[in-house]
Amino acid sequence: VQHKIVSGLKYHHTVFRKGIRVDKKSYMVGSYGPKDVLQTFEAPAVMAPKGMLARGSYIRKSQFLDDDKNIYLQWEWRMDIKRDWD
Repeated sequence: VQHKIVSGLKYHHTVFRKGIRVDKKSYMVGSYGPKDVLQTFEAPAVMAPKGMLARGSYIRKSQFLDDDKNIYLQWEWRMDIKRDWD
């Protein structure tokens, strides 16, 4: 988001397991004016679920959006929770 004014930038992610939403989080990143300097954002650490029932494959959909619901970056990734890693 270079050379733009961004108001209320948020990092938002939703976690799905077998097509059912199991978690949803939003973190406020802030409001920014145009800058030449690259900025980074590090989300707080989140603990993965534990136990036999939590094992399986999870899909996480992540995005950065502002107060006006403009999406600046969007991606999807998968996380597998297993007992043993072969």
